[in-house]
Amino acid sequence: MSRSDLQPVPVASSRAKRIAVAIVKWGLLAAVLVFVGRALYYDFREVEWSEIRFDATLMALAVASVAAARAIVFLPYALLVGRFGHRPPRAVAGPALAGEGRPPWSGMIGAVWVSQVARYVPGKVSSVVSMALALRRYGVPDQVAVSTLVIVDGLSVVIGMLVAIPITLWEPVRQFLPMAWLWCTVGMAAALVCLHPRVFGTVGNFLLVRIGYKPFASLPRLRDYVRPALALALTYVLFGVGYWLMARSLGAEAAPADLPIFICAVTVVLIGGFLAFFAPAGLGVQEGLLLVLLGPMIGAGPAAIIAVLMRLLQTVTEAGLGAVGLALLRQSPRGAPDAAPPAPDDK
Repeated sequence: MSRSDLQPVPVASSRAKRIAVAIVKWGLLAAVLVFVGRALYYDFREVEWSEIRFDATLMALAVASVAAARAIVFLPYALLVGRFGHRPPRAVAGPALAGEGRPPWSGMIGAVWVSQVARYVPGKVSSVVSMALALRRYGVPDQVAVSTLVIVDGLSVVIGMLVAIPITLWEPVRQFLPMAWLWCTVGMAAALVCLHPRVFGTVGNFLLVRIGYKPFASLPRLRDYVRPALALALTYVLFGVGYWLMARSLGAEAAPADLPIFICAVTVVLIGGFLAFFAPAGLGVQEGLLLVLLGPMIGAGPAAIIAVLMRLLQTVTEAGLGAVGLALLRQSPRGAPDAAPPAPDDK
């Protein structure tokens, strides 16, 4: 048997694998959408519309809080992109970069805001490609752009865990989770351990190699994570405040004492949507988690209304920010022509 006779086998096997993975992803997404759609339908039927006491001021504050959370999402990326020892070529140095190999703020904002819109494309890869292409014009190699994405995405999950884990102490959860205080302590300790550069770097290197990139040449120091971690924590808090304000704007029983639980619950929702590899922008997964977590606090009907309103609000907000980001990217900084694609050794 000749070598050429063997070559089609791995090609066919790889194609079959991709088809199988696509079928699984689309099957999971369809199942989630059907299940959550049915749940929303029945929950909406329980809404007593006459009891909805709409407060326009609180709703405006809720919209502002969620919009602010989406707007500042660029901060962790901007703070970390220059921490990989990258220096731009002379052709794009100077006013085009803000120092330490970081693009100008307008360029970084544009790249991140546009990549957030790309999350709605199935596959979870479009946002990575979008940011890498956007940052090329500023001389940032693909390796640096993707490494920054891996760091920030991993950091967002770990910080999200720290914010969300206290929900295990909530009474409805404690009824189903024996020794909740122990699980809370262990979870918090594990999340803190994951922040150590050795642990974080090992996982990050594994992910980079899996998607076809080189491991980190050098990792940011532990102190380099502080400001990005605070920015991520602020994002989760703003989201939680937004959901809490929206619940109050609908007349739901959401007391000020419930705000910490709202923040924890919404963080669980955001992380769950992010980790759901089959759901573009967490579609269906976030709504389902909202019904499960907010339903016991404010009732199934108000939780269903919030789930739908928040999906609409987030989509419109991200589309608007994406349009602004695209406009920012089209305005190349003076003296900074579009950078050529990175050399092969950058990949």
